[in-house]
Amino acid sequence: MGPDWYDKSVLILGCGNVLIGDDGFGPAVAQRLNESFTIPDGVCVFNAGTSVRQILFDTILSDRKPAGIVIIDALDCGRQPGELFWLEIDALPAVKLDDFSMHQIPTSNLLRELRDLCGIDILVMACQVSGPTDRVNPGLSEPVKRAVEEAAETLAGKYLK
Repeated sequence: MGPDWYDKSVLILGCGNVLIGDDGFGPAVAQRLNESFTIPDGVCVFNAGTSVRQILFDTILSDRKPAGIVIIDALDCGRQPGELFWLEIDALPAVKLDDFSMHQIPTSNLLRELRDLCGIDILVMACQVSGPTDRVNPGLSEPVKRAVEEAAETLAGKYLK
């Protein structure tokens, strides 16, 4: 027995800390998807908050695994604030490769293990932050707020048909 997402084909995880400004992007997208779209039986949209490492670790250990995992998170990659982009695991910025901070994208080693050892398709949808994500400052910047809707529509079109 385990969490419901073990029986889903796709797990969409909104990652981040809502108390740390734009880092709350992932949870905001998960909330928007759950409130405004019909989630099919084979998909789980979950606000992972700052617990994504535990979820990914539990998934590695589980006998039942989703076919795909989509990570939604905010990053600083020097792009335009609010810009959405897909990021390959192998292309994570060097500063993120083994980041153990609770409000950063999950460490790449867990994502690579899920992909390489468990055969799970891993996608990362990222949003460029507008400012620092290292201090308490609840609420999203305007560019990132606008990106929440775009991200939700993009994910709904791809996974919530």
